[in-house]
Amino acid sequence: MTSGSGSRPTSADVARLAGVSRATVSYVLNGKDGHRVSEATRDKVLAAVRTLDYAPNAAARTLRAGHGDVVLMPLPSLPLSPPIDANIQHLDRELAERGLRLLLHGDRSGAGAAGVRSFAELRPAAVLLDAHRCTPSAVRLLTGAGAVVLAIGKPRSARVPYLPMDSVAVARLATRYLLDQGHRRLACLVPGPPLVPLSEPRFAAVAGLAADAGVPVERVDCRMDVDSLRPAVARWRGSARRRPTAVYAYNDEFALLLIEALRGAGLRVPGDIAVIGSGSFPMGAVLRPTLTTTHIPAGQIARAQASTVRRLLDGEPLNHEEMAAAMQPVLTVRESA
Repeated sequence: MTSGSGSRPTSADVARLAGVSRATVSYVLNGKDGHRVSEATRDKVLAAVRTLDYAPNAAARTLRAGHGDVVLMPLPSLPLSPPIDANIQHLDRELAERGLRLLLHGDRSGAGAAGVRSFAELRPAAVLLDAHRCTPSAVRLLTGAGAVVLAIGKPRSARVPYLPMDSVAVARLATRYLLDQGHRRLACLVPGPPLVPLSEPRFAAVAGLAADAGVPVERVDCRMDVDSLRPAVARWRGSARRRPTAVYAYNDEFALLLIEALRGAGLRVPGDIAVIGSGSFPMGAVLRPTLTTTHIPAGQIARAQASTVRRLLDGEPLNHEEMAAAMQPVLTVRESA
């Protein structure tokens, strides 16, 4: 149903159908003007909204208030995975609890001012942007459009507030666990493109910790398929004295692929080779052997992101202790290592 003029329904149409003022409609839908209404009145307004299929004009609300409630986040350059998907879901909920709305943007790679111009045109209240995209020109354009910018990871410019993201902390925790378990021959899976921005730093972290302990690390370059793992698995099957006793598999998806490849070669996990991943993927807790993993809980990352955005919008100082605590990884020990 639409308004009598045949145009899109307005808040005035909702008010007329519900028999209330536009101010009352505004309060029921936005809850920000201090106006009190009864439950019966609220129900009448919401019933009118449903009858008219009314959707508030976010752009108009932004013009009236002088700012919006949208927090824009472009999709990450890395492929979506269960941890990233979980972070998005938690972030949407955490922002909503703070009176903000999450808007995902499909541009994964645009750089500089040109790369963020479409973000600025949407007039968001804030933008969550990967640190490498926070160039001075990009930040100037976004802040000039009235948006607060929060970098994910440390940006080049010291003037941009940022949430520290330690993408290799999960690899360091996994390596320390393997070393503490007494493993003295390790291997590390290193996926190729498009995962190189994460896989190479994680391998460097594993190799560095192992070197400090006098432990060799075999590098295994691979892809997201079992066939790419078979040459390494064949070597390990042929020589028990030279095979690693444990493998850090970059993440849980690769760990599960590796376990399948090892099983196909007749090698037992963890009897012959222990395997540990990162990410706490749901299937890792179901398939046997269940997977030992490290991860940074998506909920605590999202909570820090949302809290930091809210603080920036309210002009409050950042809570660095909360931000640092949110980046601490946890270890889940299961059967595979």
